[in-house]
Amino acid sequence: MATHDLRPSFTNNLINLLRKETSINLIAPVGYGRKRLLENIKNSRLLTNTKIVLVDMKEYTTNYDGLMQMLCRQLKLSKKPIEFEELITQLEKQAKPSIFLLYNFDELLNNSQRDKKFNINFFNQLAKITRQSQILLVCVTSQPYDKSIIFVENHRHRLDLKLSKQRLPKLTRDEITVELRSRHVSLTEGEWLKVIHTIQNHAECYSLLKFFANKLKKREDNKLEISLRIEQWCEQFTLEKDTITTKKVTTIHEWLSEWATKIATTGQNLLLFFSESFKFVGNWFIKKM
Repeated sequence: MATHDLRPSFTNNLINLLRKETSINLIAPVGYGRKRLLENIKNSRLLTNTKIVLVDMKEYTTNYDGLMQMLCRQLKLSKKPIEFEELITQLEKQAKPSIFLLYNFDELLNNSQRDKKFNINFFNQLAKITRQSQILLVCVTSQPYDKSIIFVENHRHRLDLKLSKQRLPKLTRDEITVELRSRHVSLTEGEWLKVIHTIQNHAECYSLLKFFANKLKKREDNKLEISLRIEQWCEQFTLEKDTITTKKVTTIHEWLSEWATKIATTGQNLLLFFSESFKFVGNWFIKKM
């Protein structure tokens, strides 16, 4: 795990908001270093008197019980609550405040196949949290959260969370330099400039930084001039992403084929088929690796 903050100034700004008892919607595209930021907040010495849990909601959208077990484990609760409301009640009575860092929060909002135990009461409890000071949320989404309409128990439900919107900025030149040096990357002055410029202007700056750092540390393609290496590595980075996308499309095709078979054999409603299909396809392209 990293020992320094990737974005020290921005991280400190978020911590100051949390210390002022403000819940946050952290907005950033995939590949910006969103999880790294949450890890830096979790390990901050400025929040040592606070219970902090980091949850990847992508892993639990279809596993409510698993989420509850994980929360109890991270919070080190002596009494294991079964329901989210019971957990919140326990935390409200404790002396130390708590912070929930919810990575990939939009996975929970956009997944039509979420566990049915994520019911209206669960989402109402989330809204309740954002209106008191003992428990705080940091909800990470790719797009700004704006009182989302979600479908819960086959009904439209407005999820009204009180969150301060904070956009994750691009990495600065100094931040990139510090991070690469921490990964034992050594370059000439001219090479530094070209590598930093490429990373800073990429849509997935942190993901590309890690990709480049791994190549540079291993001294891959070291006989090539740095501009050629950068061009080649950017192509490889994009190719790896395209491979992931191809796997997703294949899974979508398999799922739609399964639904088509169901219609043919059971005569299910065609409108329902198209409705569920569009939901599924939409969710796949919203999901990020």
